[in-house]
Amino acid sequence: MTLLFVDSNAALRGTRTIWLRDSLPGYTIVDFPSPALAAAWVAKADSLDLLVTEAIFTTQETGFALRDTVHARFPQVRVLFTTRYDLTGFEDQIADGLVLKDGPYTPEKLLERIRSLLAKKTETDGPPPVMPPGTVLGNYQVLERLYVEKEAETYRALQIAVQRPVGLVLLKPEYLKQPEVVATFKERERVKASLMHPLIAPLFEAGEANGWLFYTRELPRGRSLAEIELTDETLTERRLAEVLHGVAEAMQFATERGYHHRSLAPRDIYIDAEHQASIVNIFRPTVDDKRDAKADVRAFLELLRPVAGEGKARGLLQSLANANHDWNGLLIALDDVRDDMRERSIVRKIEAESLPVNMNGPKPWWVWAMICLTLVVVAGIGALMNGTNTTVLPIELVRIPAGTFEYQKHENITLPEFWISKHEVTIGQYAEFLQALKTATPGKHDHSSQPKTKTSHEPAKWSQYYAAAKSGTTFNGESITLNTPVTQVDWWDAYAFAKWKEQRLPTEQEWEKAAGGGGEKVFRYPWGDEPRRNAANLGDDYNATPKGKGGTIDGYNLWAPITRITQDVSHYGVCDMAGNVSEWTAGESKDGEWPPHPDYINITVPVVRGGHFGLKSSDHLLTDRLFPESANEATLARGFRTASSTVPAKPKP
Repeated sequence: MTLLFVDSNAALRGTRTIWLRDSLPGYTIVDFPSPALAAAWVAKADSLDLLVTEAIFTTQETGFALRDTVHARFPQVRVLFTTRYDLTGFEDQIADGLVLKDGPYTPEKLLERIRSLLAKKTETDGPPPVMPPGTVLGNYQVLERLYVEKEAETYRALQIAVQRPVGLVLLKPEYLKQPEVVATFKERERVKASLMHPLIAPLFEAGEANGWLFYTRELPRGRSLAEIELTDETLTERRLAEVLHGVAEAMQFATERGYHHRSLAPRDIYIDAEHQASIVNIFRPTVDDKRDAKADVRAFLELLRPVAGEGKARGLLQSLANANHDWNGLLIALDDVRDDMRERSIVRKIEAESLPVNMNGPKPWWVWAMICLTLVVVAGIGALMNGTNTTVLPIELVRIPAGTFEYQKHENITLPEFWISKHEVTIGQYAEFLQALKTATPGKHDHSSQPKTKTSHEPAKWSQYYAAAKSGTTFNGESITLNTPVTQVDWWDAYAFAKWKEQRLPTEQEWEKAAGGGGEKVFRYPWGDEPRRNAANLGDDYNATPKGKGGTIDGYNLWAPITRITQDVSHYGVCDMAGNVSEWTAGESKDGEWPPHPDYINITVPVVRGGHFGLKSSDHLLTDRLFPESANEATLARGFRTASSTVPAKPKP
């Protein structure tokens, strides 16, 4: 047995080759640094069983071309692609090869993937195909057999006249003389031909040629779920929702019209480069025994579990499974999920907008004089009417006892005792921090990885923002005080403030326990499991238009002061975890490591938790994980709170 290993990383190729030789007794391991050298060896080789190659090389060569060269001489060679790159758009080139992402991968991971490849069935593992590759049947040329069923075999074929790939379903020869089976096969053709939906592969032609009975259908775009399961790829929550919705839409359309169907299998679900899903036409003539639609939905959701990413994606699957939907119910639920995701995208755009303060162009002296006079008058009125606004409430820490709780709806986590601030950090508290920095050693409180280009912890438009808070007037159309949460701070700002206070940012796990925990019991909302329309400062009443007036439900269009009376209080007494402003966290756990961004390869970011004034209410506000583009991101709807692992010192009198 011979394995060809192609890896351009000279430093690691030797180590990996030695590992393979030691771990695969009976195999001859041949290694090369480039496809060109490997292809030259293939041209003279006597045999080859396995090919392990990088998919994309920095020399612009590809493992896909090498695979084709190998298959020209040795058609039965099994292929494993390794990659350091995102292979979105290369699904057709990957075909039925396995993929191992390089982060870089460990030798153990490489060996595990090779063993998976060896366990994968090939055509030689079963009976030979009825139609060998190259067979011409009417206007079609058979390319390869895809799979075998009891009465039929399905092939990948080429429609010769228009050079179009198709799926060709052939009735096995032993059934051609059984009238009942032939009649059922033809009735199945008629049923499939009558069903037209853009997400269900249509039937092209029903035919007979040389005594054979067959029909052809569309080959859906992309790769099947069965092929994707053999890779290291996973779907984010957003991409998973799109796939689920596509299949649910197709199934609801057909079942609502009375079409019967067999069970969905991984080979029936196709996902294209844009993560849009479609299905093979699995529909058949109606039978007396009706299918259990709810059981079918549960089985379908289970099919997606192997490719669902950790966290929100798996949480979405679990919540849908728990709801026990039929196909119509699933489609409605997924419509709501996608609407919510669109709302979140809109809110992120809103968050990214700069504050609408027009500072463009020079102004005459008399304009500045009027502005100053106005500020003095407003400040005086504000001081008279809002005397309490000059009093900055101190940070109050709440004790969260040690214990186990359910994290992300699926994992039991045990945390030691810790303390977390009862409220979000306010403008007044942050102003004290900025004042202290004026006499502190530069960089004393900064994170070691803070970008060198960041030289200040002052938020955008701070002077106007702070002046409005001190006077207790309005800013951006909303009343604001020194006890309003500070926003427009990036992660580096939040970290530095917490360090200055001799505290830290809470981990995601700590944040989630403080928000929804009540001992081992985890609540859907801070106040319990039942929704309350006006309990938290959320975006159900948010109005983004410049002159629009929001806040008709919770009383606030934007931020709300921490001094107000609110129902957004967890069972530990921590406030504003569901709404008001979302919050930076340190990392998922105490190790402080940022998790990888689900949409950007090789990028890690701190995660933001909690809802805010622009985000609509949902039952996963406490478990949603928002991944910003970077730690440098600062928005109108984002602030933070602090935490501590030790008993807080009593404030000095």
